[in-house]
Amino acid sequence: MMSSATSRTKTEIAPGPKLESMLNEIMCHLEGLRRALAAEIRNYPTPIPQCDAQFNHLYEQQSRLARELDRIGALAGKSLKREDCAGLIERFIASAPYTDDGDEREFRSQMTKRLSALA
Repeated sequence: MMSSATSRTKTEIAPGPKLESMLNEIMCHLEGLRRALAAEIRNYPTPIPQCDAQFNHLYEQQSRLARELDRIGALAGKSLKREDCAGLIERFIASAPYTDDGDEREFRSQMTKRLSALA
């Protein structure tokens, strides 16, 4: 007869408070970036020509960020396995930065260290 500890499968392991906290921090970080990009776009000097590379870059960053928030938000509301939660965090860390801000690079570095410590 198998013990209850050995009969559990990996799919039954809950993400745990540390991974959930990290995922929540990422969501809050992305929301902050979204608000900052929206403000920068809103305050961009007008008129804006269609060929304005800087404005188009800001707009693309905002679109990419919105897609990422939607993706994570859709999954975060569900009961995630530990591997799925860690996968979301790893995908965020591996993704291209949304801004050129040093704070974002530092945040990603901290997430990398924290995720490694949990492994």
